[in-house]
Amino acid sequence: MQKKTDQLILELRRKYRQEQPDAQVQERQGLQAVSLYNGLCTIMLPAYLHDMKREHRYAKYRGRTQPDVVITDENADATFTFSYAGQAAEGEKPEQRMENLRADMQKVWKQAVFYDTGMVMAGDLPVPWMDCKTFCLDCSLYCLLFLFELQGELVLGNFHCSFPQYDRWKPVVLEVLETIETKGGRNDERLSD
Repeated sequence: MQKKTDQLILELRRKYRQEQPDAQVQERQGLQAVSLYNGLCTIMLPAYLHDMKREHRYAKYRGRTQPDVVITDENADATFTFSYAGQAAEGEKPEQRMENLRADMQKVWKQAVFYDTGMVMAGDLPVPWMDCKTFCLDCSLYCLLFLFELQGELVLGNFHCSFPQYDRWKPVVLEVLETIETKGGRNDERLSD
C-alpha cells in the first residue's frame, strides 16, 4: 500500500513539473517598465504581459465602467487593470479610501472572502492594498486591489487571476507595487483605449 502511495506522489510531482516550464520561462523573462497615463506613472510588470485587445476588453469587462488600462498574459488569466477612482478628498489618504472601499465591498459582495490588508511603499509613495476571493460563473478569482495617488487623483489598480494561482502571484504583485513611480517615467504615450 505504501509503495503505491509513493508511486502516486512521484507521478503527481512529475506531472506538476511538466506543467511548470511555461511559468518558469515567463518568470525568467524579467520585468519591463510600463508607462501609464501619458507617462505620468510607470510600473514594472512581468515582460510577458501585454495590452488586452479592445474587443477582448469589451467581452471580459462588460458594463459602462471599464478599466482605463488592461494588461494581461496570453490566456487573460493574470491581469492588471488601472482606473481613475476620483479625486482624493482634502486631507484624505489613500489608506483611508482603501478602508472605505473594503467596507463597501463587504456590504455588497456578500459571497466574497476578504483576506489581508497592507501597505507597501513605492519610494515615498504609500500604496495600500487588500485582497479577496471572488466568484464568477465557472470559477473563483483571486483579486489584489491597490490605490495610489497621481497628481491629486486616486488610481485604483486591480490584479486578478484564477484562485489556484494566488499563492504564486501574491508575492510577485506586492513586489511590483513597490516599483510604481509617479514622477518622470518613460516618454512613450500610454492612453486608455
